[in-house]
Amino acid sequence: MVSQSQTQSRKRDGEEDISGHRGAKRPRATDALAGSTPRSSIINQTLHEPSKLPTVLTIAGSDPSGGAGIEADLKVITAHNCYGMTTITALTAQNTVGVRAIHYTPEEFVEQSLAAVFEDMPVDVVKTGMLGSAKTIDVIAKIIDKWNVKKLVLDPVMVSTSGSKLLPDNAIESLLKNLLPKSFILTPNVPEALLLLKREKEVEGVDDMKDIAACLGRLGSRYVYLKGGHVTMTKERTRTPQGEKGEIVIDVFYNSETEKFEIIEKPFIDSKNKHGTGCSLASAIASNLAKGLEPVRAVEEASKYITYAIETAPGFGKGNGPINHVYGNYMAPFAPGHFLDYLKGHPKIKKVWQDYTRHEFVKRIGDGTLRQDQFCYYLKQDYIFLIHYARSYSLAGSKASTMEDVIVSAKNVQHIYEESNLHIEYCKSFGISKAEVEATEEDNACTAYTRYVLDIGHTHDFLALTVAMAPCLFGYHEIGEWLLNDPNTKHKDNPYYKWILNYGQSDSYSEAVKLGRELLEQKVRAAGPDRLEEFVDIFLHATKLEKDFWDMGLNGPTKDSSAPRVSF
Repeated sequence: MVSQSQTQSRKRDGEEDISGHRGAKRPRATDALAGSTPRSSIINQTLHEPSKLPTVLTIAGSDPSGGAGIEADLKVITAHNCYGMTTITALTAQNTVGVRAIHYTPEEFVEQSLAAVFEDMPVDVVKTGMLGSAKTIDVIAKIIDKWNVKKLVLDPVMVSTSGSKLLPDNAIESLLKNLLPKSFILTPNVPEALLLLKREKEVEGVDDMKDIAACLGRLGSRYVYLKGGHVTMTKERTRTPQGEKGEIVIDVFYNSETEKFEIIEKPFIDSKNKHGTGCSLASAIASNLAKGLEPVRAVEEASKYITYAIETAPGFGKGNGPINHVYGNYMAPFAPGHFLDYLKGHPKIKKVWQDYTRHEFVKRIGDGTLRQDQFCYYLKQDYIFLIHYARSYSLAGSKASTMEDVIVSAKNVQHIYEESNLHIEYCKSFGISKAEVEATEEDNACTAYTRYVLDIGHTHDFLALTVAMAPCLFGYHEIGEWLLNDPNTKHKDNPYYKWILNYGQSDSYSEAVKLGRELLEQKVRAAGPDRLEEFVDIFLHATKLEKDFWDMGLNGPTKDSSAPRVSF
């Protein structure tokens, strides 16, 4: 339903449907923006309701060089637009070269500090790092129980990056017995995981990491995020041979209740600037949880944040340097290149996106059970849609500020023209002539959707119009790819298989999606965070109208006798 020049990212609750059915009022562009928070408010950059700033309490040691511990935690929490609170378990004399001395905070003072916070401040998520002693761990466990903390991100800091031991053996036992079972997400690296399990076996591949994660899960944590940075791998997901440079890093996310795994693969970054990555990652996860992200997405987004923070490290220090906790002030709640993921996983959008991309109409295309008259009606309406989609791209060209963007818009119009001809040929295979297609009366669902997009184009700028067209561009590609891999899809003797291949596998459409994604990500990053809520609302509304388009195909015509007939 889009041109061959446009989408997508990775798989991933919505509101009431805005219908284009009989008697429905056609939505206006301004409707989507009703109720948006002021652009000047920092809260509109989070996933929380505008009245509440997400809060994170970090319990950890202090690093005077600022790369790890409390100092790093607070920078990360602030960068994620959350409010940070602290209880300091130890003072260290350290820098990027190593730890010189440690002064532990008496457990009585730790208890008083925690009580002062919990008795007065709202705490959404607790994150722990360096805890220092068994008695301190016992105090923290008691406070967690007393205040009924539901979300504890436990980073089992036992050894520093430079190799200094930070947790004595008796404290490890207390951690295992009293605190770990209370954790929501446990975030060990491989050496820490092996210490917790009292193992010495080397990790040789992903299966070993999955086994370790599952064993850790049986110790009581709801989720385990096993970090693979210490065990680099080849692209075949086996351990890198000694002396060779790693190619990828594999992290394993394990759900202890469902016993299911998520494998997170990322490129290996050859850098000496990784001081405090464990602290920072756990704080990013805690911040994402505080903002309302589901656990697996909280972990994924945190991982992206750390990757970019390593890539943009400032290069301070003579040893293991710090990462860049505040790159670009990190005021957007997503890493560069992941705006589309942010939209699709947003609490306002997630369910609506699922309803659109996994619609019954789509499923019946996949298994070949969709009635031919339903598909033909959809095809004819989609032809009308493409005409208005071309108009939208023409409008985008008129709003573009650079010659390059004008050319992109013009190329998209050409692609849409070519796709419209494909629609005509497709219709012919079902016995529908071009004259019959062009004589089709526009359905209300098509009118509601296309005029909404055009309204956005007339009343907003180039980027807002690009966002309005994004659900169509990226959604169709995601649907095509999903159907190609869905076990229920009928690959032979399916009259609609050509449609699936066009959107899920064709080189031209895939390339268009790639270029469209790059353009969107580039433009939104340059626009800054102030307009995020505006874009969320636009994308949400357009996605609802996409779902209505499938409803139209499944349920038949939704006409309004007062609607004007589209002529060609």
